[in-house]
Amino acid sequence: MTGASPLGPVALGLLAALVTLLSAMAGEPLVAVALPVAIALAAAVVIRPEAGMMVLILMSYLDGLSDMIFRASPVSGFKIFTALTFLSIILNAHRMQGHLRDAVRSPIAQLTLVFLMVWSLAILFADSRSVAIDWGGRLFTIALLVFLVLMTLRTERQITWAIWALALASAVSGLVLILDVMLNTTLVSTTEAATTARTSGGFDRSSGASQANPTTAATMLLTGTIIALVHALESPRHRKWFMLAAGIGTLAVILSFARSAALVYGIVGCALAVRHGRSRYFGPAFVLAVIGFVAMLPFIPDQYWARLGTMFGGGGDWTLGRRLTYNVIGMELLWQNPILGIGPGNFFEDFTDPEYRYLPGRTLSGRQLHNMYLSVAVEYGLLGFGIFAALILSAFRLCRAVSSAPASLDMAALAVAMRYGMAAYFLTCLFLPNEYNKYTWLLPALSGALFIVNARVKDVPDLQA
Repeated sequence: MTGASPLGPVALGLLAALVTLLSAMAGEPLVAVALPVAIALAAAVVIRPEAGMMVLILMSYLDGLSDMIFRASPVSGFKIFTALTFLSIILNAHRMQGHLRDAVRSPIAQLTLVFLMVWSLAILFADSRSVAIDWGGRLFTIALLVFLVLMTLRTERQITWAIWALALASAVSGLVLILDVMLNTTLVSTTEAATTARTSGGFDRSSGASQANPTTAATMLLTGTIIALVHALESPRHRKWFMLAAGIGTLAVILSFARSAALVYGIVGCALAVRHGRSRYFGPAFVLAVIGFVAMLPFIPDQYWARLGTMFGGGGDWTLGRRLTYNVIGMELLWQNPILGIGPGNFFEDFTDPEYRYLPGRTLSGRQLHNMYLSVAVEYGLLGFGIFAALILSAFRLCRAVSSAPASLDMAALAVAMRYGMAAYFLTCLFLPNEYNKYTWLLPALSGALFIVNARVKDVPDLQA
């Protein structure tokens, strides 16, 4: 009887042992434990591209943890696993031909490709081409996530785990954020954006396990929390775990001190109440929710309520007025460059133009436009904005198509959870420059993959419906 040669696993085991020994000798116990795991994951990714995609989904939010593990590496863990996943797709292309054709035909892939064509024109005709190349390069590498997701997630189990990973990431980061606040420390985040933010009242904010600023991190936190909550409401499968994740995420959203996340959470909560208002479980669920909220009150700092009050004109927070200035400048720049915009990243430079020095809240350093939709219109023109909007709307349309004709009850629950999670995320994008956030591209890609898998399970030949 013949089998696979044991030399490969033995060599991999010896390599992992060597790395563990060297890391321990270098005084890096976390790396000593985590790096062999990362090596094993890398080997799995080369064999199974969907494994790489799962890691990338988690890293899209938990980049603080990723940076801790790959601290000694000159290349980030996200880039390493992106390259490994692409390599795995190439090596496994012969057995994935049918799925790759479906992925290329997806409206999500096609709209992303068309947007990247406009992206190249926006860079070519940018006010400052060097700035556009720098910022545009960042967006291009992030947008590649769309194609990775569509090409790797091929089965119901894979797309299920991928969407569940969003809820898991929020629960993990939520726990870190809660511990940060309770211990008055920063356990994971290391970037300046994540470690220096504080409220006007002097409360140090946390980004949890993310390297993004606390408000942007709260947007991703909110997305996974809503997905967990809606999945628990729509399906009995692992309901207790999803409710636990939703509870952790809800408390973490509050402790993030992100006003936009709190506002959108309330809006989505009202929408869910309307959807489930006639259910016989609505009354008990509402009572439990109130009890849970009351139980959270002792953990909520008094400054949180003062910060929420600034949305209605209370307090001395000047950032809201400054964000209005962003929009005023953005509208003027869009009026001057309506077709292809001013180019990627150029708003950051134009914000400091002396012409705008009299506007309230303007700073001497560059800032991004805190409205993703206007930001895309300003930097990529109305042409780029139209395609970008079509991409987002298509994601909602595909999720709705799955929930209307699901291949299974599980697929229906995933589709509804994705719809509400995306609604929460893209609503908060009204207040943030999230076009450079991985979730902006990851969520539509997951919707496209969900539609493809649902159609395949149902054996529907036309994937363009």
